Amino acid sequence: MAPKHKSSDAGSASKPNRSRDILSISEKLKIVYMIEIERKLYVEIARLYGKNEFSERELMKNKEKNTC
Repeated sequence: MAPKHKSSDAGSASKPNRSRDILSISEKLKIVYMIEIERKLYVEIARLYGKNEFSERELMKNKEKNTC
């Protein structure tokens, strides 16, 4: 019986590895400041940093853990 799935090595050779773009603590603090003090929208900040809006919402959700 033939295998149903291709081997995992077949398609991964041509794809480059993606690197994670991690914000520094100072950048995270700037984002928190912009949202809380300047009352900027999540979308505006996401466009400014080239991130997804969800990333900014997660940052605010976990701000105590992220900024300490």
